[in-house]
Amino acid sequence: MDKVFKFPIKENYKNGAEYRWNNKKILKEKILFAGNSLNNIEPTGITNIELNDKIVLNYDKSVLIKAYTNVENIIPRPNFGLKVNLNGINLEEYNRISLWIYPKAVGYYNFYYHISLKNSDSYQLHAPSLKPNQWNHVSFEIGKLNRNNVEYISISPFLMGCPPEALPEYEVYVDKIVAEKVKEDYDLGWELNDRIAYCHSGYFVEQDKRAISGIRYSSFSIIDKENNVIYSNKVQKVKTDLGEFYILDFSKLKIEGYYKIKYGETITNEFEISANPFINSMLKSLNFLKSLRCGEEVVGVHSPCHLNCRTYHSDGRSVPNFGGWHDAGDVSQFEIPTAEITHSLLDLTEKYTGTIKDRIKEEARIGLNWLLRTRFNDGFRVTGVTYSIWRDNILHPENKTINYYNPENGPFENFCAAAAEAKAAKVFMKEDPVFSSWCLRAAIEDFEFAKEGYKKGIFTKRWGSNNDAQVSGHGALAAAELFSITNDSYYIVEGSKYAKTILSCQQNDYPNWEIPIRGFFYEDIDHKFIMSYEHRGHEQSPIQGLAKLIQVVDNHEHKNDWINGLLLYKEYIESTIKYTNPYGLLPGHIYHLDKINLERVTYKNVGFSDEKALIDLKNQIKMGIRLEQSVFLRKMPIAIQRRGYHATLLSKAKAVSLIANILDDKHLKQIAINQLEWILGKNPFASSSMFGEGYNYHPLYVAFSDQIVGSLPVGFKTLGDLDAPYWPTINNAVFKEIWGHTTAKYLWILADL
Repeated sequence: MDKVFKFPIKENYKNGAEYRWNNKKILKEKILFAGNSLNNIEPTGITNIELNDKIVLNYDKSVLIKAYTNVENIIPRPNFGLKVNLNGINLEEYNRISLWIYPKAVGYYNFYYHISLKNSDSYQLHAPSLKPNQWNHVSFEIGKLNRNNVEYISISPFLMGCPPEALPEYEVYVDKIVAEKVKEDYDLGWELNDRIAYCHSGYFVEQDKRAISGIRYSSFSIIDKENNVIYSNKVQKVKTDLGEFYILDFSKLKIEGYYKIKYGETITNEFEISANPFINSMLKSLNFLKSLRCGEEVVGVHSPCHLNCRTYHSDGRSVPNFGGWHDAGDVSQFEIPTAEITHSLLDLTEKYTGTIKDRIKEEARIGLNWLLRTRFNDGFRVTGVTYSIWRDNILHPENKTINYYNPENGPFENFCAAAAEAKAAKVFMKEDPVFSSWCLRAAIEDFEFAKEGYKKGIFTKRWGSNNDAQVSGHGALAAAELFSITNDSYYIVEGSKYAKTILSCQQNDYPNWEIPIRGFFYEDIDHKFIMSYEHRGHEQSPIQGLAKLIQVVDNHEHKNDWINGLLLYKEYIESTIKYTNPYGLLPGHIYHLDKINLERVTYKNVGFSDEKALIDLKNQIKMGIRLEQSVFLRKMPIAIQRRGYHATLLSKAKAVSLIANILDDKHLKQIAINQLEWILGKNPFASSSMFGEGYNYHPLYVAFSDQIVGSLPVGFKTLGDLDAPYWPTINNAVFKEIWGHTTAKYLWILADL
């Protein structure tokens, strides 16, 4: 097991989708730009364009553009690139663009680009990460883009700042650009055709083991490493709302080992059956988090970074805001994901011993120290930092971009911190009593700040007014964690108040609908808005609060009420999951056409008015399953700008895994497992979405670093109004953007399983 701690963990390139894409058979091609002349091309931004004969690929010349990466304290950040004018060419016979780019620079591990294809009536953006000082073959499929009148292709390298280990000179060489015809990847919908959807990481010995295909053979076999048949069974045909499928059930196989599925002439890649098939994905998730660390050297990613960045209180005090983990591909920082990642790691420490436990605790302290150091001790704390670029770490007096003036006092943020800090006080009590005591003092203070702020109705600007079920859920969680370490009944009194609010937000009787469903949560006790998420996911919060209270109290007058809340939510899950058979995917949310809370939807950044946003969202809702004239259940959430739903899915799955533990419910446990299987290969694309885990995983939007083994993206998205998953080969934010928030939920579920 020691080998898994070697950092960084490297991927097996042949297991990923990029290897397959680069080896697709090209059925037809058309050269759009040969790379050896300046005809029909023009520079964009702060650069000139010239021909070069020193770094070439196909001919005796390539195109060269230059810029400087040192853009710190330059607002707005400058850009540069080139545009290839295609003058309305018809490319309908082709479905892929390939091009070759050579970024030349000193001191960088990675560059990212925006590559745009513009038709007269449509536009597509691909944002790959490229390795410096070598030729990169970039390809992306364009089959869903109108391409009857293509105007141009643009190539825009991003200027990412100049870290101390780098030099600012940046040269970009571009060779030929080709339109190609290939067999397209399946990227939209529920069908499987000849693919086999299974969990690439593997299966628990004592739980269900199923794979799914879209074509029929009478039977299948499970084979071992030596191709011996270990198990065979007949195939089960099922017809659901999603189509016709064939189930390969090998649940009766309970011998630990590594196996493959043989179905017709197809043999899958290897997977594991064991007591802990997800341990490698967990260790790779730790690899991902270590790669996201800010303020210290991360080997192969960056030197100590953002050391000159500070956040200022309105009273003039300031704190350094580096440290912790970069939140996503834009090297930002946010308090809520940090607190949840930290808490998930602390919960996970209870499941392991030895070196693995030590490694988890080491990573948890990264988040804890950031949470503790970025408090102002008055309720205000650093809630978000967008670094945007690499920096030189020097405190230049004239550089205003390193100063942030946005600390906030948010109840949810403080409850999240208090819960994590209280858990840490317990985890580190014996081995580091000084650190434990610091965590406990902070937890007690942050709980009171959150409690008072919630009473006053304050909230942070970024995420809007308080969602009562969510905030009270984390209030109850923090109270229960504090009771667990202090044994002070005050926290049970406070926690029971939040539990009362949680239950008041729950639909506890059957509404007068054509298909009545109960057990879900509203945002508020008046039941004005059904709780739903488009991007972040906190559906676990109310369940987590109830579950933790149930765990820490022996007797309480309302304990049966809390258990009943879990039972109602269980009923909600079991009454809705049938609509996604055979995948067993937890559906998105219930929506009411006349009760859409626009405060929870991001749309103004793309120029939508309130009216346009409502029309768009209602059209999406109507594509769901009708429960009543104005009420629908969507399999995938609705959104405008922030599409990508792993976090919304896994937050709901975390609620399910918690209830499964409390009730000792094997069926609910399987439902939670099914969600992990969905993101690790048992989906219509037969693609693991964790980079470097499993097979057919896509390159992700990492932007500021090379691809990171163990990274999870924002997640499978939707296209237009359709209520179906969409996973195209193009790479872009936010759906393919790496995100610590998603990893937090993934690890939090593993802590239950």
